[in-house]
Amino acid sequence: MDGPWTRLARAQRAPLAALALLALATALLAVLVPARIAAGYDRAAGATVSGADVRVEARADASDVGREMPTPSDVQGLGVTWQTALPEGLRDAVGPPETSVATNELAVAGDRPEPHLATLAWDPGANARVRFAAGAAPVNELSDDSDDDRGREIGVAVPKAYADALGYRVGRLVNLGERFPEDPLKVRITGLYVPVNAADPYWRSRADMLRVRTELRGEGVRVHTGTWLTDLGGYVRLTDETAERRLTIVWRFPIRSEAVGAGRVSGMAADLEAYHTAVKSAGAGTIEVSVASGLDGPLKSYAGQLRTARAVIGLTLSGLAGVAAGVLLLGAGLLAERLRPPLGTMRARGASLRQLAVPACGLVALAVLPAAALGAGLGLLLDAGPPQAQSAYAGAALLLAVLAVPVALVLREHGAGPPSATGRRDDLAAARPSRRRLVLEALLVALAAIGVVLLRERGAGAGTDPLVSAVPVLLGVACGMVVLRVYPYLLRALGRVLRRGTGAVAFLGVARASRQHPITALPLVVLLLAAAVAGFGATVQAALERGQDRAAWAAVGGDARIAAERLDPGAVARVRALRGVRDAVPARVVHDLRPGTGPVRVTLIAIDLAAYQRIAPGRLPAHPRGALLSPAAARELGTGPVTLGSPTFPSIRVEPSGRIDHFPGEQPGTPFVVVPYRALTGIEAVPSEVFVRGDPGEAALRGALQASVPRDVTGGDIYQTVQIRRDVLRGLTGAPMVGVVHGAFRDAALIGAGYGLLAVLLVLTVEARARGRGLAHLHVLGLSRRQSRALALVEIGPVLLCAAAAGWTLGLLLPRITGPVVDLGPYTGGFAVANHAVDPAALPALLGVLLLAAAAAVAVDRAFDTRHDLAGVLRTGE
Repeated sequence: MDGPWTRLARAQRAPLAALALLALATALLAVLVPARIAAGYDRAAGATVSGADVRVEARADASDVGREMPTPSDVQGLGVTWQTALPEGLRDAVGPPETSVATNELAVAGDRPEPHLATLAWDPGANARVRFAAGAAPVNELSDDSDDDRGREIGVAVPKAYADALGYRVGRLVNLGERFPEDPLKVRITGLYVPVNAADPYWRSRADMLRVRTELRGEGVRVHTGTWLTDLGGYVRLTDETAERRLTIVWRFPIRSEAVGAGRVSGMAADLEAYHTAVKSAGAGTIEVSVASGLDGPLKSYAGQLRTARAVIGLTLSGLAGVAAGVLLLGAGLLAERLRPPLGTMRARGASLRQLAVPACGLVALAVLPAAALGAGLGLLLDAGPPQAQSAYAGAALLLAVLAVPVALVLREHGAGPPSATGRRDDLAAARPSRRRLVLEALLVALAAIGVVLLRERGAGAGTDPLVSAVPVLLGVACGMVVLRVYPYLLRALGRVLRRGTGAVAFLGVARASRQHPITALPLVVLLLAAAVAGFGATVQAALERGQDRAAWAAVGGDARIAAERLDPGAVARVRALRGVRDAVPARVVHDLRPGTGPVRVTLIAIDLAAYQRIAPGRLPAHPRGALLSPAAARELGTGPVTLGSPTFPSIRVEPSGRIDHFPGEQPGTPFVVVPYRALTGIEAVPSEVFVRGDPGEAALRGALQASVPRDVTGGDIYQTVQIRRDVLRGLTGAPMVGVVHGAFRDAALIGAGYGLLAVLLVLTVEARARGRGLAHLHVLGLSRRQSRALALVEIGPVLLCAAAAGWTLGLLLPRITGPVVDLGPYTGGFAVANHAVDPAALPALLGVLLLAAAAAVAVDRAFDTRHDLAGVLRTGE
């Protein structure tokens, strides 16, 4: 049946199909993009708390533990009680309790030059994750009525690495507890074990069960420590002992990273506080219990990163939504212009408001609504992440905006009088803004100004406010309005200049661009917003990279740094001799020095600042007359000379001559003093750190460190470190939330560029036939095919260049305008990021998009070339 609806739809099939495809793509992206970002937030949350736990700990004498929890089942049953007391949100995020009981460090009896300490532990989870390389697992009877020595022994299993390093063998009897030689704890080694899977996350918090740990204690004395495993019967015997021994009972609840999302993280801090109170109130009889957790730091770090990410990505997504809205409105506006002639004819024949509304609104609804529903359905089927409410809000707002266009057209046509016979042109160069448009533009400018003011007043928490998040869109639209006002004048001025030239193509192109209908200039606003989104993302990413690089320098102080309690005097020479090392500077760091009066503890750093300038130029003040004090040290020590010292370090006189805000390895806010290296004399001038310039490799540096540490202090895990700046930088840039932010910027730039190209193609395609009729006359006058392609470029060129220049400039300024929101400190270790200069590498990408748009113009011109049928086109035009 060929009715009026069918004929009208067939006549407008091209713009209807384009509008349907735009609605489908926009609905699909409205579901996919927020869901993908939300999934990234959840993955980052899980990665942040990975390996963390919640622990309930009890420390008591062995006799008290024996009275309150005489059997292992009592200990495990209490773990179920603590699990039940967990708040619901925290309970769903943790695994089952991992119970363990351990003694305090017990001295191993024997005549050795270096102390050996052992901790006995009953850990069912660890026992199930080891295999025995020698001997067998300990088997201790749960009850023992024997009075002989063999009956009072406790069988234990020792890590093979510990036994190999310190010479323990299966069957050896060891006495523990030198403080009570008259009643030592006798243990017999029944087996040597190795882990079934050393990479099992279970061992992350139990490293001492797998190796020997050697560290310096007291006056530089090496102490070897480790943990030995026993069984159920061993636990009973430990609690039956009457010697003064302390036991630590731990019920560990590991965090299940897969069960933690961004929504749950926000409430975990409050749940922890509530759990502290609940456990303290419940208690365990006469034994005091407490809650310990390593979650506080990760939760705080994640909260700061999430707040910044939501603010920055919110600004980006709002700009992207503005681009999508602009393209949809452009498609609907072009369709409305195509519908004006038939609607005008219907109105002239006496059609009512309903008769005008049904075909206009019905066609748009039939094109948009099914396509949008299909796009949303596809987005949900792809399951990129949890569906977001903002997707529904954004999709509904965009659909309402599109459906409002035919309604406005119908109202305009129904209320319009007879066509004007003045012959006045209605194009870019001659159009005059109405009062309604002036009021609308003033309102947009006012909203943009209000949004900027609110954003800067509310600071970092302002990114979730809808009005504040819409600031990029409001600024982009306001900037677009300004450019549209200036654009006709630019075309007129350019036309007057080209009129004097000898070539006709450039002048004709500018003239045709100025004679276009105002609606064909709407891609300028869309392209401007897309360029602003890309410029904003490129600027923030460049600032983030520079801030992270600065944070890595601040942490390491050079390309690398090696440190120990004390290095050999020839350490610097050995490091300088390594392949890849270009320079090395020694430093001596001494902690816990005190002035003559007052309780403050200060860190002394002795280094040759002039030499350090070669390692890290411009990082520290050069050639000070005396000592440099951190702000905290200046507050505590004052501005006059002061003497610092300790029982293990001779006194040194410090004469302040300036301030220093940061020094590598020192936390902000800590009191430290930097003095020239020559201030140290004698034995105290032995370095403890070496700052390296170059790239010798971590293995080479570790080898030089081992060779440079005096034999009497080797093996200290805590006191020997090698830091590589690129590794620290990799840790910053590889943080999960950083990947989410980078991914959001990348997707926004690609989607914005795609929408911009679609806007250009839409206008070119819809107006191609009308343009073909105009070019037909020029072809008759001798316009060649090559000149036709050049004419297409000249026509689209002013719009592309104005939009790209204005949008890119706005994007570069947005980080400064939204300064309080774009707080990148959580991603840079707390260092403020003030340099928002864009990375020059982003400019070729912008140029590439402009070239694609120009290529699209040439392709459309070629597709609708009218040279093969000039007569038919000219007759159609008549």
